[in-house]
Amino acid sequence: MTRTVDLSHVRRIWLRAPNWLGDVVMATATFARVRAAFPQAHITAGMRPYLRPLVADSGFFDAIVDTPRLAGLRALRSEVAAMRAQQFDLAIVLPNSLATGLVPFLARVPLRLGYQQGRPFLMNCGLRATVRRRWWQAREGPRRWPSPMPEYYRDLLDVLRLPAGGVHPQLAVQPEDDAWVAEHLRSLGIHSDTRLLQLVVGANFGASKLWLPERFAAVARHFQERHGMRALVLVGPSEVELGERIAAEGGAICMRKPVLGLDKLKALVRRATLMVTGDTGPRHLAVAFDRPVVCLIGPTDSNYTNYCLEHTVLIRKEMDCAPCQKKVCPLGHHRCMKDIAVAEVIAAGERLLLR
Repeated sequence: MTRTVDLSHVRRIWLRAPNWLGDVVMATATFARVRAAFPQAHITAGMRPYLRPLVADSGFFDAIVDTPRLAGLRALRSEVAAMRAQQFDLAIVLPNSLATGLVPFLARVPLRLGYQQGRPFLMNCGLRATVRRRWWQAREGPRRWPSPMPEYYRDLLDVLRLPAGGVHPQLAVQPEDDAWVAEHLRSLGIHSDTRLLQLVVGANFGASKLWLPERFAAVARHFQERHGMRALVLVGPSEVELGERIAAEGGAICMRKPVLGLDKLKALVRRATLMVTGDTGPRHLAVAFDRPVVCLIGPTDSNYTNYCLEHTVLIRKEMDCAPCQKKVCPLGHHRCMKDIAVAEVIAAGERLLLR
């Protein structure tokens, strides 16, 4: 049974955000719920520096602190000292790592909410997620039964018996970012009424998530020739070469000058008529803005991200080896992605355009 938690004394809150783009987007409903439950509290978010533009002007937080990966005892002591000086009453720790739980414990935050597997003494308030117990479903470590991340975070906040919240992501685009994107598209010869096909061709997770470049190019050619759309290839800093190859073959534009930061990327994704992507971070930006998405699921477990699917078509192949959650295919064939055909991706996109 969940014990009753006295929150009457809570004035200062530490909220440790997830470390990945998609997870942070999926956590925004949680951020909003905390803000609504504690309107007068001072809420400080800790997150990876590159994620700051995603929520900097959202109104969820009073302050954002960069929390890069801890590198040694000196960095740990520094982070603990900084947290202790803030005298937080409540720490909400969304990641499940030992390090993210250790810092508020050492900083003597009195109430520490988080999932407790592997750190029951660090988190003095929280849940133990249901884990896989059958031997044929065993994975490395105490993996939990997969459930959508927005619900996973929601269940954790329910321990505090806060007023109910939703699971739909909440993101804001600043007018200056929207204006910058509009001007940038004009400089590329793209007018405001042009329908945009956005192709997200890379994946920071690893090579196992990648679809074949020539197939992305074929999708770009189809929707440009049949629907008069303009295809844009969205890339991160390490994906420019791949993006240029696909753009050249598909008659598309690679968005590489400049590679967009998250503030500008939000504004661009909000303009999408259709997105075709793997299981990537930008997929969740599109979900936040209710944009149509064809999502190609390979080695990852879609049960972690099965939420708000009203405008999304998931394409995945049933295979004995999937989902393996591996960054590189351990069997070397990448069939979970290679077996996804161009025709079925085009058909899914066509259906979404008719809605």
